[in-house]
Amino acid sequence: MNKISLRGYLRDIQYSHNVGDIEYEKANLICPNSFGKDEDIISLKYKKYSNKYKEGDFIELEGNLRSYSTSIEGKNSVQIYVFTYFDLPDVISSNNTQIDGRVCKMNDIKTTNNGKKYLHFILANNIFTNNNKKINNYIPCTCYDDLAEELSDFDVNTKLDLKGEFHSHYYKKYISDDEFEYRIAHELVIKSYEKLD
Repeated sequence: MNKISLRGYLRDIQYSHNVGDIEYEKANLICPNSFGKDEDIISLKYKKYSNKYKEGDFIELEGNLRSYSTSIEGKNSVQIYVFTYFDLPDVISSNNTQIDGRVCKMNDIKTTNNGKKYLHFILANNIFTNNNKKINNYIPCTCYDDLAEELSDFDVNTKLDLKGEFHSHYYKKYISDDEFEYRIAHELVIKSYEKLD
């Protein structure tokens, strides 16, 4: 399972790449944030012909979470995005994700300055394209409080079915000791889970 439904404003539509004769585009979806913080900026990729929308349109879509590895300033970086054919979701939701897979990296549980517990981990998810090509995705996940306590007990290779919301946040990337730039990171914030056999 790998399914996400989103609603938001389509922004920054631009060429991405070609695979054979098929042209792909990328864009951002500006989504309201359920936590009352800044809007989420969700990266989209899609086949150009599937997009019937224009810059600034408010849309609802369904797709799946994907990741790819790229080199930024000579270092490997995993980029997370939503691939979509702009299918309409079965249930209208501002941000709803369900994904299953195996834990491939589990960090230690930590505590914020105000005493809130949180946990970061990576979920490996496999999906198959229409031509039966296997795509491996590595999705960063975060959970808080009781969920953080429960999930921290699981070992690498534990199979989980996760439900949550996909969010973005800015972080500072230091280029030198006194120079930095803001970048966007994405993560799945877990609301509930089921352990699978």
